[in-house]
Amino acid sequence: MDMTPQEVNMIQALREVELPPLFVLIRIRNDILNDTVNIEESRRNDIINTLEQYIAPIWEDYHKEKNAQANEGPPSPE
Repeated sequence: MDMTPQEVNMIQALREVELPPLFVLIRIRNDILNDTVNIEESRRNDIINTLEQYIAPIWEDYHKEKNAQANEGPPSPE
């Protein structure tokens, strides 16, 4: 798949700010979902479905980790 210079710049910018992968995937998903001008609807739906397949397991892991930390509670002062 060929990438446009704009896509290359976007990926480079996302790497430079070191955003969490889950945040990046959700942000890209939302941007594509809202792009009704540049991406035809059928293609947009295919892309969204693919991104959601990547997001789902990361989202589950994130919540498992978050719940595990909540169950541990705050560290006890010693």
